[in-house]
Amino acid sequence: MFINLIFFIGGIGLLWFCSELVVRNIPAIARRLGINELTVTILGVSVFSSLPELSVSAFSALQGKSDIALGNIIGSNFVTLTLVTALCALISPINMRQEIRDRESSWMILSTVVILVLSMDMTLSRIDGLILIGLFIPYIISVLGDMRAAGHAESAGAPGGPLWRAIGIEAAAIAGVIFGAKISLDHGQSLAQSLGMPDLVLGTILFAFGTSLPEMAIAISATLKKKADISMGEIYSSNIFTALGILGVCCLIRPLVINDAHAITMDLVFLILGGVLVQIFITTKAVFNRVEAIAVLLLYAYFVTTHLWPKIVPWTF
Repeated sequence: MFINLIFFIGGIGLLWFCSELVVRNIPAIARRLGINELTVTILGVSVFSSLPELSVSAFSALQGKSDIALGNIIGSNFVTLTLVTALCALISPINMRQEIRDRESSWMILSTVVILVLSMDMTLSRIDGLILIGLFIPYIISVLGDMRAAGHAESAGAPGGPLWRAIGIEAAAIAGVIFGAKISLDHGQSLAQSLGMPDLVLGTILFAFGTSLPEMAIAISATLKKKADISMGEIYSSNIFTALGILGVCCLIRPLVINDAHAITMDLVFLILGGVLVQIFITTKAVFNRVEAIAVLLLYAYFVTTHLWPKIVPWTF
């Protein structure tokens, strides 16, 4: 069990380090190729920061571990929505931009509700996957349209090195993310079995926290630089991509049979509740303050408690 724990932590650490490298290297490549900053924001942050979730959930789907795949997606979004945003607000209250309150937050709630409806038959089929991916397209179109209308400029700055080197670093980092996902998944499952932990809990709590580390690092770093509102929009976009894009891809790889009803009766409901709660907080005076952050942290703590120590709060099971 100790060896499995070491390899699991090592795999998660590799996921975090390599995904950070992927995200940080994207602007350099964009500058060398003359790509608009808009593309960097949409594809670079929301998509590439979700590589850990994609890798872990895709490997889980291939192995027929539906509860881990779905649990990782739901749990990762819940960690980002509650723990990450609350930590940022504790550092400095967040003034949310209008488009984040109106679009990103609403799309997050909508995407979770759609997943809840599609999973009522305890299966997420390939058709369901196509529906999820199809819903992601109008969101991307709306974001691109709004940002073009706002007149975002081209990325500035000197190239600072050969393109081949930047691409090579990016390819190596992506390979590291995939390798880290495989290590953490294999040894995480062994660790969970030795502890008697269900697959859903493994995905929703352990993998979810580990795969959310890149978003957490980005958000906290932006908060310290007084740019939390911009980061929150990008983090929310990442959540939408995880719910619609990554889950859709997993369904196309292999239909997900939901073996644990808690994924529907508890986890998805908690995710919707968290989204609504944060939406209420950010629409009152357009500020997410420290008191509200503490309330959201308590919600996350309760969520974790009900998974790891069900005997403490048996009425939730």
